Amino acid sequence: MKKLLGIVVLGLFWFVTVNADDTKYKPWTYNNIKISEKCLNNLYPLASGDWYESYYDNYINKLDKHWGNPKFELFVNKIGDYLGKEIPIGDKYNSSWGEEMSLTRYLDECNTGDEFDYTVISELPLYFCNDFAPNINNDCLSIVLVKHYSKTRVKLFGMTVYGLYNIKNKLTIMPLRNIK
Repeated sequence: MKKLLGIVVLGLFWFVTVNADDTKYKPWTYNNIKISEKCLNNLYPLASGDWYESYYDNYINKLDKHWGNPKFELFVNKIGDYLGKEIPIGDKYNSSWGEEMSLTRYLDECNTGDEFDYTVISELPLYFCNDFAPNINNDCLSIVLVKHYSKTRVKLFGMTVYGLYNIKNKLTIMPLRNIK
């Protein structure tokens, strides 16, 4: 009886350990292609607060103080509403610190490496693409809710809804919503 109980306990321990590891980092997969962390870099505010400030200053209105401003925070949270309207798809510019900025990622250019420091929480129905990005008039192929993990000592995380579109025959990733 003790042997059977020991096997059951070890089996449960193995099951919990394996499942915990599997769910920590679960990559976004489209047509058997795992989407690298590099395609999502600086598209979510946790990692790129400065980037969102720069996007707002460049496309909407230059501000001295961003965080705490309701218009800026609405911009961050509902970024998809601005894509294809105030923010041209595929647009790039240089930030004040000299880095190339864009809210558009092309899968064939960014999908390198095996780094997946995020978890797909859920695939969403495709009709959310229209709701979350009403000014993008291209085929939406996939939409996911992703949980990002902080690379700092403090285990903060944020969640972002991303859309994958076919734009001019290129698989294109854009952030649609940011959730705190």
